[in-house]
Amino acid sequence: AVAYITATFNPNDYKAQVIQLVKDKKQRTLKLDGDIKLTLFPSIGARLEKISLSEFNSDKEFAAIDSANVSVALLPLLSRQLVVDEVAARGVKVQVIKLKDGSNNYDDLMGKAEQAAPAESQQAAQAGAAVAFDIAAIKIENAELSYRDEAKGAQYQLKDLNLKTGRLANNLPCKVDFKVVVQANEPKLDIAAQLQTILTFDLEAMRFKVEALDFQARGNALDIGNMELQASGDASANLTTQEYTARKLSVSASGVKDKDRFDSKLNVPELSLTRDKFSADKITLKAALDGAVGKVEAGLSLLDLQGNAQSFKSNALTLDVDLKQPEQAFKLRLATPLAGSVEAKQINLSDLVLALSATGDKLPNKSLSSEMKGSVQIDA
Repeated sequence: AVAYITATFNPNDYKAQVIQLVKDKKQRTLKLDGDIKLTLFPSIGARLEKISLSEFNSDKEFAAIDSANVSVALLPLLSRQLVVDEVAARGVKVQVIKLKDGSNNYDDLMGKAEQAAPAESQQAAQAGAAVAFDIAAIKIENAELSYRDEAKGAQYQLKDLNLKTGRLANNLPCKVDFKVVVQANEPKLDIAAQLQTILTFDLEAMRFKVEALDFQARGNALDIGNMELQASGDASANLTTQEYTARKLSVSASGVKDKDRFDSKLNVPELSLTRDKFSADKITLKAALDGAVGKVEAGLSLLDLQGNAQSFKSNALTLDVDLKQPEQAFKLRLATPLAGSVEAKQINLSDLVLALSATGDKLPNKSLSSEMKGSVQIDA
C-alpha cells in the first residue's frame, strides 16, 4: 500500500484546490510556486519550496519561505517514539503587525479550538507525556522576523537568523550554534549576536544545562556606540526544585557613550541559587572609564557571599577606586565585612576601614592621605 501510494500520489496535482481552499476559508492568497514532495517510508516527510501567504484580503505578503523539509521516522511511531529525522528551513520571512485598533494581522489565522472535556484532556496529557522526544537536527538559514506597532510607531526586526543544532534528545548533550542581527527603532538597536553552547535537557524532570557557553554581541544600543558584549561559562537549572547554578561565569561589556569609553567585567567562579538560599565563593567586578573626569578604574569584590531575603552576609567586601587626572590622582580603598537583610532593608558594616590618598603638585607636600575606621549601620 505504501509503495502504491508513493508511486501514484502526486501532491502537486492538488495545488489549485489547496490555494482555493485557503482563499475561501481564510481570505488570503497562498502561492505554491515550487514543488511539493512527500515521503511515506521509511520516514513520513514533506519538502516544500517557494511558498508565500498574503495578508488578510490583501496581496501584501505576510509570510514566505524558500524551502522547508520535515521528516519523521515511521517505525518508531508504532512504539510511541517521536523521532524527527530533520527540521530544515531556509529563507523564512514573517511580518507581524499590530494595527492601530489593537488587533494583529494574524488574528484570523488563530482559530479557537474547542475545549476538550476534563477526562479527555487528562488522557491527552498522559498520552503526550508517554511520547519520547528525539530530533536528529534542526537547521534554519537566513530567516527574517519583523514586528511593527502602528499605534506606537515601534519596529523590531530579527535578520540573518541562523540556527544549527545536533541531535536533540533527553539527557543527550547537543551542540547549538545561533546567529542573529537585531534591529529596532524604540529603543534604538543595531546588534549582531552569536551564541555557541552545548545544551543538555531532561523534559520529564525539567532540568536544563548549558556548558561551554560563548556569547558575543557587537553594535549600537541606545546612545552607546561600538558596544561589545561577551559572556562565557556553565549554567544549570532545575525548574522542579527551583535550583540554579553557574560556574566559571564571566561577563564583559565595553562601549562609547558620548566621548566616554567604558569597560567592565564580572567574574563569578561559582554561584548557587535555591528557593531559600544563595551562595557564592567570590564575586569580582572591574570597571574602567576614560572620559572628561579623567581615567577611573574601580574594582569590587565579595568573598563568601551567602544568605537569603531575610539575611545575607559576606566575610569581606572590598572596593578600590583609582582616579587619574592631568594634575592629580586619587586612590580610595574601602574594606569591611557585610551583613544585612533585603526584606528589613538593613545593612551592617561592622568593621569598616576607609583609606584615601591623593597626589598632585597643588597639594601640600604634593601628597595627602587619610584613614577612617569604625562601623556603620543603616536601617532604611
